[in-house]
Amino acid sequence: MMLPEHKDRINLHNEQKIKQTKPELTEEEQQELYGRLRSSMLHTLRASIIVFKEYGNRQINGVVDWINPRTHLIKVDIGADWELIDFKDVLKVELDTPGY
Repeated sequence: MMLPEHKDRINLHNEQKIKQTKPELTEEEQQELYGRLRSSMLHTLRASIIVFKEYGNRQINGVVDWINPRTHLIKVDIGADWELIDFKDVLKVELDTPGY
């Protein structure tokens, strides 16, 4: 016999294991994302970057430190640390505009 709490926990765990497929972005959408990442780098603006992961997307907040056009890697300064992101996994970029 299984307790209802255990059953709910198992169902939640199984739902989280469902793989998602990566949406295909058009060339125009990719150029827009690249432009926003570049703006973050050039103007040291904080960006909220949504990165595709098979079992649930991830959000990274920080300032783009550099973009390597050859390897398509993006280094994001997230405060006391940094993170490397592959451009092909970027789904969305929103810039934090400074208040005036």
